[in-house]
Amino acid sequence: NPAVYEFTVDGTKHFLVNVGEAGVFDGARAAKDLETVVREHRRMWGMLPYDKFVFLNLLTLVTEGGGGLEHKNSTMLMANRWATRTRSTYLSWLGLASHEFFHTWNIKRLRPVELGPFNYEDEVHTRSLWIAEGVTDYYSELALHRSGLSTREELLDSLSNHIEGLQTTPGRLVQSVEEASFDAWIKYYRPDENSANVSISYYTKGAVLGFLLDARIRAATGGAKSLDDVMRTSYQTFSGDRGFTPGEFRAVVEEVGGLSLASFWDGAIEGTEELDYAEALETLGLRFRPVEAPRAGRATSAWLGMSTRDNAGRLVVTQVRRGTPAFAAGLNVDDEILAMNGFRVRADQLTAQLGRYQPGDTVALLVARRDVLMTIDAIFGAEPPRQWQLQVDPAAEDTKQQQRDRWLKPQ
Repeated sequence: NPAVYEFTVDGTKHFLVNVGEAGVFDGARAAKDLETVVREHRRMWGMLPYDKFVFLNLLTLVTEGGGGLEHKNSTMLMANRWATRTRSTYLSWLGLASHEFFHTWNIKRLRPVELGPFNYEDEVHTRSLWIAEGVTDYYSELALHRSGLSTREELLDSLSNHIEGLQTTPGRLVQSVEEASFDAWIKYYRPDENSANVSISYYTKGAVLGFLLDARIRAATGGAKSLDDVMRTSYQTFSGDRGFTPGEFRAVVEEVGGLSLASFWDGAIEGTEELDYAEALETLGLRFRPVEAPRAGRATSAWLGMSTRDNAGRLVVTQVRRGTPAFAAGLNVDDEILAMNGFRVRADQLTAQLGRYQPGDTVALLVARRDVLMTIDAIFGAEPPRQWQLQVDPAAEDTKQQQRDRWLKPQ
């Protein structure tokens, strides 16, 4: 017995079908805002490629996260029925709907050559999931802002989270985004405790690459062209039965931007070089928020950089990332930490214990590893400050501000 909301864009009927509203999910508001999102995507792509579209929205009390699956003329969404009650959860739901709707063009019609015709019986490998999913992630949030549903700061915060997520994942220096795409079936869909050290998400890096490519094209063309033009041209060229190869997509980017991307492609897409954000920030009049120095006299807690869980009262290590004091000390996943400097550490007391030490202090950790007791010496560090938060550069020239305006609110 679903609740059905209908709206029309360009003479085409759309339906938001909510299963499980339970008097909690604001369906009327969601349908109104979905119409705004649809109109923005239609503006960007230039048309609607279907006769009718259905958003099937499954709402439960237990789905705290969310997810979706795109179809050619519809999408299935999963969300918590309380999603419309707070701004952050509502923007998250709108972002999910925007992402899946963008797939109507970018994946269901414009797709990597390996994915068409679709084979639902076997794993299909492609190096272009960063385009299919990552670029879609980039546009899903950008469309919310262009629709007037999110503020500039909320968009920048979302993009900052993608950048920070990538830059704090050691695996970015091990696995390229094309490899992450190709290995999705054996790595991304089957993560383990060491995944962060040896792999990346093609969603995350793909979204960041979408941002960098967009800015690079705008810089090269003086704002006359953008990634929007790349996506439209790719759709017009490759949305038939065959699809595109990685080289063909790159050729469209270079043609639209009128520039060579050989070194960028080799290092950022086929390779594992660190990404350079300087050009994008300069082009769009942005900067990373300056890192604040610790205040004088303010205590800084000790930090090991590992993740733990409370396993029936036992403090067990669940992840150890490269570049952290825990990694340098030799702590392993599934180690049980019993004591620090001879004092018992209980699972619910770790934060309090760390507050008694300072960065630079040495601690002897009593650890049980596969039922063998051992002592591991570790040197505490300081938790790295957040350094990937985008903000408007107050010193940006007028031309850069205009570029940013055209990026955020294209005509």
